[in-house]
Amino acid sequence: MDDIRLDPAGSGGEFGHVKLNKKGSFKDFYKVGSILGEGAFGVVRLVTCKSDHSKWAVKVIDKRKVDPGDHSLQTEIDILCRVKQPNCICLREWFDEPTRVLLVMELVTGGTLLDHIVNSGHFNEEVGRKIFRDLATGLEYLHAHGIAHRDLKPENFMLSSKSPDASVKLADYGLSKILVDPAGGNERTVCGTPSYVAPEILRCMTGKEETYNAIAADAWSLGVNLFIILSGYPPFWRHKTNQKKLFDAIGRNDWSFDQTCWKDISVDAKKMIKDLMEPDVEKRYTVKQALQHKWCAETASEKALPETLANLSEFTHRFKKAGLAVLFKTRLTRLVTGLKNTGKRFIKSPRGDDDL
Repeated sequence: MDDIRLDPAGSGGEFGHVKLNKKGSFKDFYKVGSILGEGAFGVVRLVTCKSDHSKWAVKVIDKRKVDPGDHSLQTEIDILCRVKQPNCICLREWFDEPTRVLLVMELVTGGTLLDHIVNSGHFNEEVGRKIFRDLATGLEYLHAHGIAHRDLKPENFMLSSKSPDASVKLADYGLSKILVDPAGGNERTVCGTPSYVAPEILRCMTGKEETYNAIAADAWSLGVNLFIILSGYPPFWRHKTNQKKLFDAIGRNDWSFDQTCWKDISVDAKKMIKDLMEPDVEKRYTVKQALQHKWCAETASEKALPETLANLSEFTHRFKKAGLAVLFKTRLTRLVTGLKNTGKRFIKSPRGDDDL
């Protein structure tokens, strides 16, 4: 029992047994190929199933590099074992070894969403609507199963393939949470990526509020991402290099449709963003309501949006590298103590920024 307690994988939590392969070693089933990516705690490699020759991606995590007191690996495995939906990255199976965890994931080959859009060379509101519908459908699935994503951002949106009709998938459950309250309330953990966090999370960070609703906070973040998808820049772009001003702007709800690219975006699309980025949590749209919104349900304009496309190209090469992807994760009490003792605004997640 002590071994399970000290093991950062923790047997994969409540649902870990569902997809845990105990029939043999990993190499009995898979042939290892090239490296697809590397992170602070391991590597992602292309693998081929020996029985049917299907291709997968395996995320190899070195347990020795993970703090035994950090339960995020166990939670991530638990969530992956619960998730089965076309717009969410899914797990085929996993292997638990003495020093490693191997997560056999579906292989997505289309790259990140924004890179896919930019490389396609064309964009219109209808394309944006379909993208949003995929993201919202995946997120609503998580919410319906009592899971909050808590780190919605373009880097975590992947394309299933390079095909024009590829589906968009939510990735990286490293900061996700299996909610005690399925409705999302009474959360205290302050986490996310600065430019995408809801104002109520910032109020918890500063002690103005004690708890927040993680489901509602996800909806806010989804609205921020829709703003970026349709315009090519983040709503609080003026403060991208000053974290204090960024947080102040989020708290004041200080954003607008003032750039020229918005003249070709429909009123219904703008209404969707406003409904999701509503500062009053009680009035804010849920993701389920967003899917029923007129703009999401009906075909949008196919008029080309060259300005948005140009903005997205700049965003993927500039904004994404401007320090906006700093992750932070800690309990509210630890964070407030850290602010007092160190003067720092964030304590970086011990997991690091290790997207799939």
